[in-house]
Order: sequence, then C-alpha cells, then structure tokens
Amino acid sequence: MKHRFTFYLTYAAVVMFGMLGILLLLLGNKEPRPSEEENRTLAGFPEFSFGAVADGSYMRGIEDYLSDGMPARERIVSKTAAVLGALSLASPDEEADAAAFEAVEAFGNDGGDDEPEGIEPAPSDADVIAPAATPVPETPLPTPPQPSETPDETPATDETPAAAATPKVPVEIKKCKFRQLRADGTAREPYTFETAEINNAVGVLNAFRDALPENGHVFFSQIPFPEIAFGLQNGSYVGWECALEEMLDTNTKDGVIVVSTLDVLEQPLLAGEDLYFTTDHHWKPRAACYLAQAMLERIGIRALAYDDYTYNHNSGFYGSKVNGKPELKQTLPPDTVEVMIPALPVKGYVVKWDGSESSCAFIVTDRASYRAYLNGTIGPWRRYETGVDCGRKALVIGDSYICCFVPYLVPYYEEVHTTDLRKDYYDASHRTWSISEYIERNEIDDVYLILSTASGLNSEYLKTYLKKYF
Repeated sequence: MKHRFTFYLTYAAVVMFGMLGILLLLLGNKEPRPSEEENRTLAGFPEFSFGAVADGSYMRGIEDYLSDGMPARERIVSKTAAVLGALSLASPDEEADAAAFEAVEAFGNDGGDDEPEGIEPAPSDADVIAPAATPVPETPLPTPPQPSETPDETPATDETPAAAATPKVPVEIKKCKFRQLRADGTAREPYTFETAEINNAVGVLNAFRDALPENGHVFFSQIPFPEIAFGLQNGSYVGWECALEEMLDTNTKDGVIVVSTLDVLEQPLLAGEDLYFTTDHHWKPRAACYLAQAMLERIGIRALAYDDYTYNHNSGFYGSKVNGKPELKQTLPPDTVEVMIPALPVKGYVVKWDGSESSCAFIVTDRASYRAYLNGTIGPWRRYETGVDCGRKALVIGDSYICCFVPYLVPYYEEVHTTDLRKDYYDASHRTWSISEYIERNEIDDVYLILSTASGLNSEYLKTYLKKYF
C-alpha cells in the first residue's frame, strides 16, 4: 500500500508539472526579459533549427525557458536565498566569496538600470553622444597622442624597441593559488588554478596570436572580484600574489602580453583609492585606466593618465548588489560614477550578424550608471571609429568589465571593436563568421582579452567559448 501511494503521488506530480510546462509553452512570455532579483536575463523560447536539435542546444533552450518561466520564480528565489542564508554555517570570508561569485558570474545587468542588456535601445538625443552634443569642459581636453608626435607614443611594430623584447624564458606550469597576504605573515588562498586550466589558457592565447599579423599583440588580464579588492583597501590584507600571470606570459608566443591586474592595482588599493563600486559588482573607470596604461606601456605607448581626461561626476547610482534588496539600499550610500567626457569624436556602431550596422552610444555623459560607458553590453559586435589616423585596429573581447576599459584605448587605434561571448549576447546558432574570420575581415592588429575572475581561467568563457567560437 505504501509503494502504491508513493507511485500515485509521483504520477500526480509528473502530470501536474507536465501540465504546467504545457501552459508555459502556450501562454508564457516567449521573449528574454530582465530579472532584477536574480541579476540576469531570463531565457526566452529558443528559435527552432535542425542544427540546434542535432547538437542538443534546442532542448537545453526549452529546459532553460521552462525553468525561468516558473510562476512566482523571483519570489521563490528570494525566499530560498533568505532561508539558506539564515541556515548558513559559512565563515565571513566564505560568504564574501559566495556573494562575489553570485554577483559577478550572473552579470545579468551591466549597471543596475531597468532596461535589459543585449537589446539595443532606440537611440535618443540624450543617449547617443555626437561630437556636437559633447559638453564643453571648463579646461581644454588633452590632445591624444598621434603617431607623428614621438616614436614612443606610436603603437609598436617589429622595428620598434618594444617589439624586440628579451626572449621569453618559460616558467614551469603547475597548479597555483591566489593568495591574500596578512600582516602577520599568514595568507588566505581563496582561488586555485589547476594545471589543465593554465595549459588551456596558453593554447587559447597562442591561437589568437597566430590569427594576427606579424606585428600584432594579444593582451590578457584577469580582474579580481570587488570583495577581494576591498580587503586591501580596508586594511584586512597587506598584499596579494599569484604566479598565474608569470606562467601565462612566459609560456606563450612572442606578441602575447599577460599583465597582472593584481600588480597594477595593489599599491593604489593599499593607498586607499576607490577602484570598485560599493553597490555594484564592477570596477571603476580609474582601475580600468590603470590597466590600459600598463598594457600600452608594454608596447612602447605612453598613455594618457586618468586625470588627463575630464569627467562628469554623476551621483545617485545604485547597482546590481542592491537590485531587489531594499534593505541594502537603506544601509548603503549610492555610488558616484565618474563619466569621461570623450576627448575624441568617437562614432559607435552595432555590427549585426548580416554585416549591417546601426549607430550606438559610446559614452552617455549625464548618466548615473556603469552603463554610461558603451551603454552596457550589446551583442554581437560593436565597432568604434575614433578619428585617429594611426593605421591600427583593436578587438576587445570580454565580459561587462570591458565597458569602461575601451574608452582608454580609443586614442591609440583608428578603430576599436568589441564582443562579449556570453550566451545572452553572442548566439552561435546565428553567427555568420567566427572570431578569427572577424579578425581577418576587419584587419585587426591587436586583441585584448579583459575578463573578470568569473569569466577567467576556471570559467566556461575561457575553457569553452573562446575555443568554440574562434
């Protein structure tokens, strides 16, 4: 009798969930839509194709759609998270790591705005910053370096001293840890990078180098989480270290340049500089500028300093960490976004799969949001004409951390292209060319791989997407 009751109960549950699935398929919203509670874009109904059925992606898409279409889903997610949090036995350090991974891995919203990512909003006079509409600062804008000024401000070629660097001496590739150093000599090791992941990254970086011209460069850096960075700023730790970047830099081909963001940001954070938002999971433009300077210096370019640009200071920004969490909004003060006033008349375009283009914003100077930069993430490709006649073009690949990084590259390239390979923005079932084909088609000279830790060595972004779409 007991087994019969269990059978009937299971049968009833299967029938109920089957009927719920059918109702969702018939009546549910078929379009992707933003979820503030989960800080991501909920799945829409997948587009049918025989290829998608053959590789299994169509059924996975239906599963994602049914899961994301569950009635009262956001309320269930919120209550579940609250219960799990109340029962948690994790240490404060472990809870900080979990919060960092949850916030950064989702990336559902590039800065807390209500409008979803991946959908190009209709341009308006307030959004698309045309040269004539750029506010005039009180002090003159700096003149960006031109190739004719000085040799060390020209992108390096094979004939420049920067390209004729000392041959690389490989460091043994082995498992390594990211370490946060305490004043008493002890250390905390929150992340581990396995040998297989490091070797995979070496192969990916070398493949990109092979796709570029002889004088091309591949730049790579992995950006630490805000919660990890705050440990240096607030005095919990006196430094951090990791052998990962040295192993990648020395075991890759000439022309591959790996820069440690840890080394770049360590001293500014210890000095108390605010390099990450408090209410959002992104870094601030100042941190992005520091990394861009360090990368360009490796090829002989003396880049403009952060304070050489003029900024609007837009207050009142509440980002992804407080979306759907009114209790946090009551305790955390809003962030101020320093939005660069462009020094160049940059024109932005979304490049669609069929090769057509439509205009898009470069910087929205009066916006109090991380999405003031590039208007957030829009797929599949974007192209920015800078007006600089230097004969070189760059492609920046990464997650939403690239948004405030790109503006600090534009003075040194005549075109800067971008793409984000996450599934909400780069749909392989519709693509008409691979990354390597795009590089050849647009005559790209340099590639920048700018990834947060959530999209780094231990993620599907570097282990799968960069190889699958190459």
